[in-house]
Amino acid sequence: MFSIDNATGGYKKTRIIENVSISVKEGEIVGLLGRNGVGKTTLLKYAMGLIDNFGGSVSIEGKTLPLSTSKRVKMGLGYVPQGRFVFPRLSTLENISAAAIACGHNPKIAIDEALNDFPSLKLKIHDLAGNLSGGQQQILSIARALATKPKVLILDEPTEGIQPTIINEIGNILKSLNINKKISIIIAEQNLDFCLNLVQRAYIMNGGRIVKEST
Repeated sequence: MFSIDNATGGYKKTRIIENVSISVKEGEIVGLLGRNGVGKTTLLKYAMGLIDNFGGSVSIEGKTLPLSTSKRVKMGLGYVPQGRFVFPRLSTLENISAAAIACGHNPKIAIDEALNDFPSLKLKIHDLAGNLSGGQQQILSIARALATKPKVLILDEPTEGIQPTIINEIGNILKSLNINKKISIIIAEQNLDFCLNLVQRAYIMNGGRIVKEST
């Protein structure tokens, strides 16, 4: 359903990942595991078209995606970056609306769906995103990605800096999205317990390469 084939990429002339291939089936949750600095974030940025591409391709449903990040989003890739990167001077409502509008979707419907999926955002809907807690920003970042109506949701270190109760909430949210909306999910994580509760399959990275695939 979704695949990265022979990905080779990095920054300017520096190669960080080389000949990396992974795949995600429809409705599957896949983990991307490994310690800091092994290339997990770089691989996800490669998938989104956010780094220099020295070779390889990314495809959804057999269609090779263009290099443009915005076009990849419109073709079905949703991205929750490490560090969340919400728009701090926009409200919760405006963050979600902006993502929907950018992809040609109805912002009102996106807001209604977000509040249905994430009830904890209701009381924060008019608050500036920069004033939310780290956990609330992470939930907003997921809601914003969903406003683009992705077929595949990519999350980079979603538990980083988040308190345990919010981590559990995020895990439950992802399970629900996967089951109820049939969204395929890729999670790059160091939190093994979090991943083991969610994923059906995992790739382990080291030195910019996949070194093991495991159920």
